[in-house]
Amino acid sequence: MHARLVTMSGASPEKREAALEMINGTVIPTLREYDGFVGYIALWDKETEAAKAILLWDSEAAAKSSEETLAERRKQFAGGVGLTVESADLYEALVVEMA
Repeated sequence: MHARLVTMSGASPEKREAALEMINGTVIPTLREYDGFVGYIALWDKETEAAKAILLWDSEAAAKSSEETLAERRKQFAGGVGLTVESADLYEALVVEMA
């Protein structure tokens, strides 16, 4: 399994609800259209106004293939709620355990 860790800035508390609507209404449905997508985790820190997203993929190939179109979409989605994408790094997910 592989995970893309997306780091965003500008996540003020006022933007939280708009971001949640975007994630649930647009981002996740879009990601479900990609082969190999297996999960999404959104993280928010109101004190540092930072947000992170973890996109889980069943393989490195699926993660890399999706990035061809997702890179631009990510900037549009984030910008739509006033966030700035700082990075989008791919990692091998050595352990993913969810009870």
